[in-house]
Amino acid sequence: MPSKTIQNLSVLTCATLLNVFTATAAATTLRGWIADEPCASGRANGGIFTGTNPECAKDCIAKGAKTVLVDSDNKRLLVVDNPAAAKENIGDYVEVQGTLDSDAKVLHIDSLKLLEKGVAECDRKAHH
Repeated sequence: MPSKTIQNLSVLTCATLLNVFTATAAATTLRGWIADEPCASGRANGGIFTGTNPECAKDCIAKGAKTVLVDSDNKRLLVVDNPAAAKENIGDYVEVQGTLDSDAKVLHIDSLKLLEKGVAECDRKAHH
C-alpha cells in the first residue's frame, strides 16, 4: 500500500493537471457569423472576417467541413465543437453563449440567438 505522502502527491498532481487543462476554457458571449472552415479560412487569410456565402457554407458543412464562428470583433475563427447547435444558422450573424478555449480556438455553444439572416455578399463589410 502506498504511503500517505505519495497518495497526497498523486492527488495534488491530478488536481494541478486538471486546472491546467481547464484554465483556458471560459464562459463567454460572442457575436459572429456561422460559416464553413475552408471558405472562412481563405477569407481570414486575406484579412476579411465576415460571413461567407450561406448556401456554399451549408453545402461544404454537409460534405464534412468544420463549422466555425467568424469572430470579426477579435479577428479570429473559432471551431464549433458541437456543430449541431449551429446547424439551423449556417451563414447567419448570431450571438452565442458558450465555453471558449481561446488557446485551442474552440467554442462550445450553449445557446444561440439569430441577429441577422445571412445573405450572399462577396464584399460584405465587417459587422459592428
